[in-house]
Amino acid sequence: MEQASPQYIVEVTEQNVQHLLEQSMQVPIVFAFLSAMDEASQQLGGILERIANEQQGKLMLATVNLGQQQMIAQQFGVQNAPDLKLVYQGRLVNELNGSQTEASVREWLAPVLGGEENDAAKEDEFIERVRQAIEAGQGEQAEQALRQALQQEPERHRLRATLVEYLLGESRTDEAQSVLAEVTEDVEELRPFRARFALLEELEGEDISPLSTLSERIAGNNPEPGDLYAFGLQAAASGRFREGLDALLQLLRDHRDWHDGAAQKGLLKVLECLPQGDPMASEYRRRMFNYLY
Repeated sequence: MEQASPQYIVEVTEQNVQHLLEQSMQVPIVFAFLSAMDEASQQLGGILERIANEQQGKLMLATVNLGQQQMIAQQFGVQNAPDLKLVYQGRLVNELNGSQTEASVREWLAPVLGGEENDAAKEDEFIERVRQAIEAGQGEQAEQALRQALQQEPERHRLRATLVEYLLGESRTDEAQSVLAEVTEDVEELRPFRARFALLEELEGEDISPLSTLSERIAGNNPEPGDLYAFGLQAAASGRFREGLDALLQLLRDHRDWHDGAAQKGLLKVLECLPQGDPMASEYRRRMFNYLY
């Protein structure tokens, strides 16, 4: 066989099989059950190593010595070599038994290695699963999955944006800024988050109360303009855009000239944080215009 890459090709043992199944949440893994005494296994192993190295981390090869790992073979329902199990996102998605040509292996792998369009679909599915996990109260596991994926592929900016969003929602602002700062170039997916942190910079040097305290204050009659302004920017920075925009609109309505028109300036800064084409932006631009004119 060719020299195995430690990044993409691993030998399965009882100690690491569970970790590999967890890794399959981010990357497809071929569990190849091979025999050292079988010529077909040796040929197939070489084919799989070549494909795994070509994919540069988009596919992992996990080789299982069938003669030494009978317990793992039983768990996967394998009796004879060679036998391939394709596992992705913790599920068995395909199988292939017996001697194979390189063409047949590539055809078998095509659904998970189908080019940029397929990569985008897989990323969409992964992000959706992460968000479902967060909604189900499994934020710690979702965060770990995102961080592992970014460690393998730091350029996956949509995943970074999802992680930053989660950290902001947990009020872990410093950690969110640290994750964002790992990318220095101007990236479209991360631009709205840089705009969010710019909102917080507007409040630097001020004695600002926590968001929960500000929320209680502005719920009363005649809230202070400074509280409305601070809540508006902080709420938007944490992803609570509608609440933040409503507070700034109230500031515009009741204290239009406060701090040289800070309400209008704040509204415009928050609207810059919304994704391009977001209907909320159009809605609040119209409402702002009505208050102004």
